[in-house]
Amino acid sequence: MRFFLILSLIEKAGKVERSFSIHTNIMSTNQSKPSPEVTCSGCSLQFPSKNQLFRHLADSTKTCLSPEEYKTYLTQANTAKKFWEKIGVLYGYLPGTDYRFGCTGSPCGIEGGQHAAWLVTQAIEKVTHGERYQEPSDWSARCADPKINRSYGSTSRGTMAAEQDHNTGAVTEVLCMIAVPLLRQQNKDWVDMVNAELRCIFDKMRSSRTNVQGENETNKWSAGSIQVFGRVHIPNKRFNAEADVVQRRADYCFPADLLLPDGDEVSPTALAPNKSFTVQEHLDTLQSFPPGNKSYRVIDISKNAEPSEDADNEPTFFFKNDAMPAFTRPNENTLRYLSRLKKLMQYSFQTQVEELNSEDKGAVLEKELNDNKRKNQKAPQKKRIRVECKDNGKSCNNTSEEDDKAANDDIGENDDEMAGESTSEATKVKRLLRRKRYHNFSPNVLAHDYLAYRRVDRFYHRGTIRPEMDKDTVSVTTINNRPFFVFSLTGDILLHQQVVRVVGLLIAICRGVIDEDIVDCIFDEEFTHLVPAPPAPSLGLLAGECSYITWEGRIKTILSARPSNRFYKGWNDEEIIENVKVWEQSMLNEVAKGWYWNGLSDDGKLKSETDWVANVLKPWADQTKPLLEEYRRWKSSSTNLPTAPIDTNIPILYEKVLHHLRLADSSGEWPSTSAKRQLVMLSTSKDGSQITPLSVAHSIALSNPNSGQSPYSFAEGEGGASGSFSVGIMPDGGCNQPKGNLLFPELVKAAFELEIALKPDRPPSSTIAINRNAQFRPHTDNGAGAGQSTSLIVGLGNYSGGELMVEGVKKDIRYQPIEFDGWKERHWTLPFNGERFSLVWFTPKGCEGKRGIDLYPRAM
Repeated sequence: MRFFLILSLIEKAGKVERSFSIHTNIMSTNQSKPSPEVTCSGCSLQFPSKNQLFRHLADSTKTCLSPEEYKTYLTQANTAKKFWEKIGVLYGYLPGTDYRFGCTGSPCGIEGGQHAAWLVTQAIEKVTHGERYQEPSDWSARCADPKINRSYGSTSRGTMAAEQDHNTGAVTEVLCMIAVPLLRQQNKDWVDMVNAELRCIFDKMRSSRTNVQGENETNKWSAGSIQVFGRVHIPNKRFNAEADVVQRRADYCFPADLLLPDGDEVSPTALAPNKSFTVQEHLDTLQSFPPGNKSYRVIDISKNAEPSEDADNEPTFFFKNDAMPAFTRPNENTLRYLSRLKKLMQYSFQTQVEELNSEDKGAVLEKELNDNKRKNQKAPQKKRIRVECKDNGKSCNNTSEEDDKAANDDIGENDDEMAGESTSEATKVKRLLRRKRYHNFSPNVLAHDYLAYRRVDRFYHRGTIRPEMDKDTVSVTTINNRPFFVFSLTGDILLHQQVVRVVGLLIAICRGVIDEDIVDCIFDEEFTHLVPAPPAPSLGLLAGECSYITWEGRIKTILSARPSNRFYKGWNDEEIIENVKVWEQSMLNEVAKGWYWNGLSDDGKLKSETDWVANVLKPWADQTKPLLEEYRRWKSSSTNLPTAPIDTNIPILYEKVLHHLRLADSSGEWPSTSAKRQLVMLSTSKDGSQITPLSVAHSIALSNPNSGQSPYSFAEGEGGASGSFSVGIMPDGGCNQPKGNLLFPELVKAAFELEIALKPDRPPSSTIAINRNAQFRPHTDNGAGAGQSTSLIVGLGNYSGGELMVEGVKKDIRYQPIEFDGWKERHWTLPFNGERFSLVWFTPKGCEGKRGIDLYPRAM
């Protein structure tokens, strides 16, 4: 077939613009006659209209157009864009040294993933349009399109929580775009032309770089690199390269000696090799093997091994489709060290399958939700439609009697099946894939956020490499033939900084700077403190590859570079797989060499290592150890309430507001707390013995958004029911008044007067958040207060404890007002005992210039 095009769509093509004029070497028209007839210059056939001619050009299997003429037709004809196709492009990239290492001077080169994807699209545009391509005046990242659809983007989610780590590369990534169709045999030529255009773009970047200073920059500077491997046709327009990823992998490459404790760091929890081994001897025992999707068995392997009768246990069986690595079995000490390292990664960070504990409310709720989801997926579509209609109180009148009968039959059959399943399941041990909350592994997500609840499928040692270094890079005092580990983490969604913080915490435990139970502390959602994990240097991070296993079956195309004979289309071509393999090796070598960028210290250690340990890891350990001790006391204690005596003294300035707060509390008209606000408030059980799991609180809040009673209640002696509502002016359309203004006018008036008395120089706020006995989880005020002014907060009442934590700094606010940025700074409440109110004054975005005090003019 002459053209690589979907012919059925051509037949359905709509009306084409009459004003269109096509290139003269493709067709000609007889303008001397008033007749609308047009002539094809390829075969001289006449057509009554341009629409018919365009259809003939696009659908012709004759020799009307050569491939070059057809390309010109598609790129120059405005109406021809309807015949373009959706494509997926497989490519990899590495940012320039200006961004990876923070060089001085004018930054230049590839900044990161979004910039690299934009450069690929520009190279494709240049190949498509040729001389008609309009080159941008600036190749920097500030000109990049932020809405490119790619594997590691975060555009469709509308949040920065899943944003790719800044200034990091990718072994492979997929981007989707609309492009001119190609003849099948032109695919390889197209890839070569795009890569050639990318090289031209890099040349222009290099020529534009100025103010280069320093030896490192002069000798080692690089604009980065991008390589395109292939292109595939995506027949389904709904495919989304970002949202449809089933699994993502990220690799972290770092020197193996970074895991070893220093002399002053050795502790009982440190993961240290045999003390009789020197560092050099230990590193020499680490066998090198290339990264790959297949785990290498630690056995004696010989390429000349002969298979025995039990062939499936021989190395030749496991590596029949792959080159067998040539290494010998490590010594027992090294095997013991690697085994402990593997168990630490596997059981501390990976998602585990656990037996269901019936007393764990959160686990039971999660299991029920998963079971209901699976049953709904197994049920026939017609049954699901009728069940949904019944649940919504609607009748399904759009189905025929035959459909109703068939649906009823399906329901009966499936009910029997499910009954059988429930009978058999009653005797089985129920298990649960228990996810963890990774809120302490990303600065852009908190425990109550949905994206914090993530799974990690694998965290494993993927390879050990020994890159060849330049002679002028390696000092005689350094470790000889230094090995680099490649650790990989795979999961459904990788949060911003999640991988580097997982690796950073692993290094901290292995070096012995903190005890291993820090893992329990960090993952415990009931411990309300923020305990962020330390971020390892981002220079070792690479996005690995993405899996689209679900969509591969839908479009019959392999969407990752791997050997597979399931479908003949896709990136399973041997040449593409080999190119990706060579590219990955070069990428890892570049990353490993990046650790040498800052040079070596006098003792032969890498300065990149020692600087990170001294400036990040050790200060983090010093700040975290007190929190770990507090966590241990919290876990061993039956209550976390403060034992200090309650102070009943009330400053005169606060007496009026506190009087009205108590009247509102006892009135029975305290407004209900919104569902979104409830999620950041700590929920306790009715007897006050334990905190309700966040998953249960989440379910209660969402199922009862309009209930008059908040599900967050405190036991007797802790002040009674909790709650939170806002008064003053809110940015709701025309800044309507909240209900609290009408319920408690005297309280609102006194509260605004109090702000003026506390901070006379502060511009009066438009809004106040009034909280009663509310202990808040770490959060930011990014709801109605998004873009708000600086907040002013003060605590009132007879209570002890209840300090405000702002980014880990404790602040006593009982009758001591403080200002903070509630929109950007994470803040939370410590446990308290007694009656506690708090007032928060702020001005949300949309209410600038409006003053809540103006609602009561007589107060001025």
